Amino acid sequence: MESRQWHYVLDGNQMGPIDESVLVQRLASGQLSTETLVWTQTLEDWVSAASVPELTHPVSIPEAEPPPDLPVSQSLHHGPAVVFYAGFWLRVAASLVDGLILTGVGMVVGAVVGLFYGLIAGSEEGAETLGLIVGVLVRWVYFAVMESSVHQATLGKLALGLKVTDLNGDPISFSRASGRHFGKLLSALTLGAGYLMVAFTERKQGLHDIMASCLVIRR
Repeated sequence: MESRQWHYVLDGNQMGPIDESVLVQRLASGQLSTETLVWTQTLEDWVSAASVPELTHPVSIPEAEPPPDLPVSQSLHHGPAVVFYAGFWLRVAASLVDGLILTGVGMVVGAVVGLFYGLIAGSEEGAETLGLIVGVLVRWVYFAVMESSVHQATLGKLALGLKVTDLNGDPISFSRASGRHFGKLLSALTLGAGYLMVAFTERKQGLHDIMASCLVIRR
């Protein structure tokens, strides 16, 4: 009977396929733990190795050198997709990068708008209010356009290897990205609790993510 071919997850990467005997050997030797996620074509979804008796029961170990694992790029279409959600501190780091970028963009756009406003109005009255409006618009356009683009991420998220998706892992529309962005207002008004939810929810969602039915995941 032909040995089953298995895939497994190691350090966030999908590996395989390898023969069942090789997988058993690696589990028995401690190279892989019994909590390692594994999948073969007879399974509907990824499971821990501990839940598959054939993998954890003692079997004869082949002496032949096992074949090298295929890189993840060659096994993307095998088995259900494995999703890794972006954690709290990873998202904080991405936000800091975006904050620096928006500060620079805001200064340039503010200077240009202020110059034209001064030429048209001939005074500084109302310039502060106009500056606040421009700031809100710049942030909205930046987040909504970038996260609904083919990149599915702001520059900060791109730098950290993250992207925004809907609950099915698909790209989001501009309107949903806008809703997620303005939902951050509620996350902030709860004394930041809406942001802290990322650290405690199962799929690492903040309040604004839940409101917009979005996920932030690792690429």
